[in-house]
Amino acid sequence: MVDGRHCAGFGGKMEGLQLRGRDALVDSVVAALAATELRAVTVHGPSGVGKTSLAAEIARALDGQAWSTVRLAARSSLSSLPLGGLAPLFAGQNANFLAVSGDPIALLNFATARLRSLTGSGRILLVIDDISSMDALSVSVVSQLVDSGVAKLLATVGEGAPVPDALLQMWSQDTARRVDLAPLSADDCGTIISDLVGGPVARRSVESLARAAGGNPLVLRELTRGAVAASSLVVVGGVWQLLGEAVGTDALQQLIGQRLAGLTAVQRDVVERLAVCVVLPVSELTMPGARDALRGLEADGLIVVRDERGVLVAALALPQYELLTKASLSLLRVEDILLEQADIAELASHGPEDALRVAVWRLGAGHPSEPELLADGARLAQLTHDHAQAATLSRAAIAAGYAGAAPYLILADAQRRMGQAEQAFSTAERAAVVDAETPTNELLTAQIVMTRALIRHDRPGGTDEAMSLLQQAESQLPAFADMLALRRAMILFTIERAGDALAIVEPHLGVPAHDPAQRVQLAMAAAMPLAAVGRLTDSQREVDAILAAIPSGLDRAFALFTAASATIVAGSGTLAHEYAIGALYESIQHDDEISTRYAELLLGHALLELGQIDSAIRWISDAVGGAEALGPRNLLRVSRGSLAVALVYAGRLDEADSILRTLVDSSSEGNLHAQVARGLILAARGDEKAAIRSLSRLADHYESSGTLYLASAVLHHVARIGGADAAAPRLEALAARGDSTLFHTRARYARALARNSSDALAEAAEEWLRLGAELFAAEAFAQAGAAARSAGNNQASLALFHRSTALATNCVGAHTPVLQRAQVEDVLTKREREIVELASEGLTSQEIATALFLSARTVDNHLQSSYGKLGISGRRELRKQGA
Repeated sequence: MVDGRHCAGFGGKMEGLQLRGRDALVDSVVAALAATELRAVTVHGPSGVGKTSLAAEIARALDGQAWSTVRLAARSSLSSLPLGGLAPLFAGQNANFLAVSGDPIALLNFATARLRSLTGSGRILLVIDDISSMDALSVSVVSQLVDSGVAKLLATVGEGAPVPDALLQMWSQDTARRVDLAPLSADDCGTIISDLVGGPVARRSVESLARAAGGNPLVLRELTRGAVAASSLVVVGGVWQLLGEAVGTDALQQLIGQRLAGLTAVQRDVVERLAVCVVLPVSELTMPGARDALRGLEADGLIVVRDERGVLVAALALPQYELLTKASLSLLRVEDILLEQADIAELASHGPEDALRVAVWRLGAGHPSEPELLADGARLAQLTHDHAQAATLSRAAIAAGYAGAAPYLILADAQRRMGQAEQAFSTAERAAVVDAETPTNELLTAQIVMTRALIRHDRPGGTDEAMSLLQQAESQLPAFADMLALRRAMILFTIERAGDALAIVEPHLGVPAHDPAQRVQLAMAAAMPLAAVGRLTDSQREVDAILAAIPSGLDRAFALFTAASATIVAGSGTLAHEYAIGALYESIQHDDEISTRYAELLLGHALLELGQIDSAIRWISDAVGGAEALGPRNLLRVSRGSLAVALVYAGRLDEADSILRTLVDSSSEGNLHAQVARGLILAARGDEKAAIRSLSRLADHYESSGTLYLASAVLHHVARIGGADAAAPRLEALAARGDSTLFHTRARYARALARNSSDALAEAAEEWLRLGAELFAAEAFAQAGAAARSAGNNQASLALFHRSTALATNCVGAHTPVLQRAQVEDVLTKREREIVELASEGLTSQEIATALFLSARTVDNHLQSSYGKLGISGRRELRKQGA
């Protein structure tokens, strides 16, 4: 449910925000000014990027090193007055100042004496904001002060503004340094937005706001404030989601308006054309003086010029420039620009993308092209993942009278990907009706069926309808039966029916594919169910085929998601994490809400496998909020169940319970994580027998349905919570059915746990580590330590508990019962372990005492107590054990 909660308390200073991600830069500049012959540092960048804040932070750091800082702010109002920039320095000294102002040497001596009278005998830093606006005589005096060694200079320079000539004359590699302040990274922007709204923000929303702000912290703040005020940025499922345009505040509009004011007529014309057309080849800006105007606009940071496949193109530097400029134009002016640029582009047209531009611009001017051209443009927009453009052009093709269902199909796909579920459903149904009335070809009919099936699958409980549609079409469209069946297999895997999916795929494996596209379709359908039954080598072959096809135009987000899904099922959380990150960013870049949601959830699952619990909770929460706000709704159940599991791993049982109470038990799909969470909660609260019974029944279900990966996963949990005796033989039988490293690792771990063998558990822990599963490795080492202690081997126990503790520290947020019990069962107290670990590293008692704020005698007492508990005689044996 959309909370709609707004954020109060914006405002305050921007310095902390603008300095996000700048710590290393501050440190390097401070070190260079303090310890080298460097005399001057100039900080360059656009307005709002944080130049002034950076300079202030550097000055503060030097203040802390006994420097004296003198701050001067150049103002354009004083730039015409000789020495106006130094007026604050000479305040109250009018008579003396007038006496020396005409003599350069006397003026320098006077300025030096004045500085010393204000600062004393220490080192001096002159901090000048916007030095390009300072009058020439003041700059000359500053340069002499710096050149003579009286002071060092830290100055800010606006983007495109010149460094004054007087400073350039003293410039050399050793004496001056230029710092170009780059835009903030998306991660830094995310931290800023989260600080502003006071809670977690969905990554897709962070990326959208960061892109709109161009990494500029000031613009980012105003966009965030504006989005909250406009209810475009709201809380859904505990996570802030951007559900509309990133609308800025009035203050931002004024700031941008000031930047755009004062343009020449030709510059204004260029800016208006770029605002209307978004991106233009430089060669298509044909008005007289356009090239000089582009140079000036680029120098001022208002536009960017880049090379796209050998063609120079220009675009406005920030989306907000586009919005503000376009809003200021009359409808007639917009129409004139669109038609003029369409005519120019049509003459220069070299391919389908140029035809698309022409069609889009003529449509925007109210002069739609032929329906066939509009439909072709929609197809091209779909191929380039521009879903909004695909929707616009397909609607235009329909309105222009296109004969056939193709534009309806494109529109339905675009609406689905943009999170418009109900519109997508209606459009897809209309596509089927039009296709029946005006048939085009069977391929289009099959594609419409698959899209209708996917849209139904997106709905809770809609899988049966999707399956029925596909099966009917297989008999009606025999030429495309294989393609439809493979799509059915892919859907079956997502609803925990991998065995049924593999039954569809299996007959096609090993059959030579004459069409490369068919080979890729098979790989996409086969990779995940093969991994799910433990056939690791076969699954990897299909993953390799998928990855090899990406450069040839395969949907990159879908391909990476499939590879990540198969890889996580195969047991490689690290590789799955890498693929899932790629799928996520590909999806966000193209505003594909469906792919984004699946990638968020899969990323959370990969992080769970890796033991990064806090991060997993964060990503799964994104998936929950996104599915609730933008779909697909069928992911809500599995996302909430996954979040419950992650919260159990974090020891947050009440929160997990609360989530589970929102789930309907009668659902026929997405049950795994909810049932696992319920079992783990029972075990954590002391009812291990009930938990083992419940999870064992769940494992029976998955084993009988052929979804061996899930059966193996559930039995692994059974072993973890005390049912290793029963789980071990079943896990060994599952592992024997394939070559899955993950299946074999689970089986060896369960068997070692059943035997209570310290050595075997330690070996299983090492296997978990090779898979990247640090949490399970930490648990296995803890259980090995407990087994060693029960066998009377306290020295080995210490080393094993130490391994467990070190790994558990890496698993941020993990608080599982196994780890908690390990802490209790450790033979040493917390303080004893702390001292023993330092002693094992070779520290003396005095060094340990200093580090822990203890006396050396207390350290020795703790060590003697520890030696007795561990059955050793002293430090030498302690170091030998590698504790």
